Amino acid sequence: MNRLHLTLAALAAFACGLVSQTTAVNAAEAASAPRLGEITADGDIYPRWTILGDWRVTHPNWTDILTLHADGTATTAQQGTTARWTLTAEGGTPLLVLRWDTYGTESLAMVGPHHFRGQHSAHSYIDMRRGR
Repeated sequence: MNRLHLTLAALAAFACGLVSQTTAVNAAEAASAPRLGEITADGDIYPRWTILGDWRVTHPNWTDILTLHADGTATTAQQGTTARWTLTAEGGTPLLVLRWDTYGTESLAMVGPHHFRGQHSAHSYIDMRRGR
């Protein structure tokens, strides 16, 4: 029993030393890292992404700038057409659904943060991009 007691005491002493070393490292990291919910001087630690704004659309029948508004509406710059939009997902891939007021519904899958693509008909695609 004494041997077990000594082994447990040694483990406890080792654990205390390990905890004090870990606490020192964590304190140093905490001094340089933002706290939960805190924004650093460089900006948020997680990049923000939104679908709202202007998108260059190349459609088999037209090319225009499509603006997605926060209220769920969409408008084209030159044609003046309107739609309702929703962002959903299919199999883990974000999917933009455009319900045109006069042309029916079209769906575009996200290729990247600034690129959506959908199939209009056989060998015919809708391409939506923003940025450069």
